[in-house]
This record gives sequence, structure tokens and C-alpha cells, in this order.
Amino acid sequence: MDAFYNLPSDTPQYVTEKQISIVLKKTPLERLMMCAEMTDFSYEMLKRQIIAKNNTISDNRLIFEIVKALYSDCFSDEEMARIDKHFS
Repeated sequence: MDAFYNLPSDTPQYVTEKQISIVLKKTPLERLMMCAEMTDFSYEMLKRQIIAKNNTISDNRLIFEIVKALYSDCFSDEEMARIDKHFS
């Protein structure tokens, strides 16, 4: 838990402690559901940002742009080029 306090944040420590307390009172299933909801929300926000930049983007290109935004640091340039080719 100490790792939470070492993260850069403008949130006061007492607020962070309250947030952690609230989450820890939840069941594992409730925590999983929270995580899934946050993941879905983040995905939708990213998708909307990409569409806002190019509202005529094809479904395949949209998927690639999402993959690129989320995972480009996990792949080499060559691997990203192969992934790009797959969605072109």
C-alpha cells in the first residue's frame, strides 16, 4: 500500500487514504467490476478522441489506432508496421 503514497499526485494523502479504504471494503468481484468499467470508459474515451481527429476513419483503421495508442511501447517499429499492415 505504501506504493500509492509514492505516486506523483496533487491529491492530499488523507483523500488517497479514504479512496483506498473505500476500495478495500469492496468484494473482489466488485473491484473487478470497477476495473472493467474503468477499462471500458478509457477505451471509449480513446476511441472518441481518435474519431474526433478523423471522423471518416474506417473500422479497421480505428482498431489499429487504438492498438497503437495502447501498445506501441510494447512492440518494435517493425512489429508495429506488421500490425499496421494487417489492419490496412
